[in-house]
Amino acid sequence: MPLSDALHAHCSYCGNLELQRISAEYVEGTFAFLWRFLGVPSFRCEPCRHKYFSVLPLREFPDRRREDNGLTTHSAD
Repeated sequence: MPLSDALHAHCSYCGNLELQRISAEYVEGTFAFLWRFLGVPSFRCEPCRHKYFSVLPLREFPDRRREDNGLTTHSAD
């Protein structure tokens, strides 16, 4: 994994960087109550379904960000 990717939130099981932000109430663990109290963001990895908290920033993917903002362009045929 490149260093630049290691500095972003990624799945500790499979290394996936394309994560979904989820509500903290869905994440379980020994210190989950503490992470919820501190407001640490929670994520879910789609391929392996691992749910966890991470203090690392989420990596932005330009294509997905455009789609989320409704800025996708469709070419006219």
